[in-house]
Amino acid sequence: MSGVNTGNHAERRHLLIDATISAIAEFGLSKLTLAKISSIAGLTAGTVNFYFDSKEALLLETLNFVSEEFDKGIAVALKAAGPDPDKKLAAIIDASLNPEITEHRKMAVWHAFDSESRGRADYQRIRGNLDKQNFSLILSLCEQIIKDANKQTEINARAIANAIAGITDEVWKEILFAGESYDRDDARRVCLSFLASIFPWCYSMPSDTASTDSEKQRTINITRASIDDIERVALLFDQYRQFYKQDSDINLAKNYIMNRISTETSTIFLAKVDNRAIGFTQLYSSYCSVDASPIIILYDLFVDSASRQSGVGKALLDRAKDYAKQIGASRLDLETENTNVNAQRLYESLGYERETYFYKYSLEI
Repeated sequence: MSGVNTGNHAERRHLLIDATISAIAEFGLSKLTLAKISSIAGLTAGTVNFYFDSKEALLLETLNFVSEEFDKGIAVALKAAGPDPDKKLAAIIDASLNPEITEHRKMAVWHAFDSESRGRADYQRIRGNLDKQNFSLILSLCEQIIKDANKQTEINARAIANAIAGITDEVWKEILFAGESYDRDDARRVCLSFLASIFPWCYSMPSDTASTDSEKQRTINITRASIDDIERVALLFDQYRQFYKQDSDINLAKNYIMNRISTETSTIFLAKVDNRAIGFTQLYSSYCSVDASPIIILYDLFVDSASRQSGVGKALLDRAKDYAKQIGASRLDLETENTNVNAQRLYESLGYERETYFYKYSLEI
């Protein structure tokens, strides 16, 4: 280990996986080299070899990462949807369009591995398992919707499940080729229109007119969370922790949020639309000795998968900024994973500047 600054092992591995995703999107698998990956990551080739034995090992880890991320996104969306099969099916559509999971780079990764999987049993196994699991879930929900309506003799659940999977695949291809300009709201309307045509007793045809950003913004209500909001905040907090690879534990979430609100040791703002909680941010007060002034640490920011890209995150950040000004704080600090590029774009668009001259150290107690 001499001469290699390992830093935080998990963070370095995450950084290399994210660099691999970027490199695959830019160069493809055939022209991918460890030198290109290390250059994007800002690390030496020796450091890459320290964490991964070979390029193939890094590629497999990257494929596993995007697969597990998608699987986790589906699980979180299903839990938030509740027990009704129609709501769960719509949640799968929303999760499949989640910009954090289906950003252009990751779509390029899926496409690259799909192209290579014909000759690679390990790639086929990972992709095949995910596809089978997702299809089985969609099929089961379609069967339940049809059974609940007593229409087993009228509608073929497997045919509908195949159609939904096919539409999702086409949407992913369009995201790949259209890039950041792709209209996910329009894609969601297409998917829901199909569901409404097959299951009209469960779904209504969505409006053909997309809401403007200003219209979406007006529907968002940001309030400071109180004791009465513990249940709603806890559900979102549990999903937030799952996003950061923690196991779901709703009792832990409730106890933690109850303690923060009842002792006023944090400030939580809750985003609601039509009285439905869709996101939150949690702030902690601290001080800066150099500035000799109070500061605010924005520790948590989360928006549920169905409500992203509709101005909710920005609305919560704006409210946090107003609060920081209100109490006389000199600045607002936050951190995010180096792989969370969508969050990084949002922060930078609002004037947040990324630190480049401090190292972060942690000591587990």
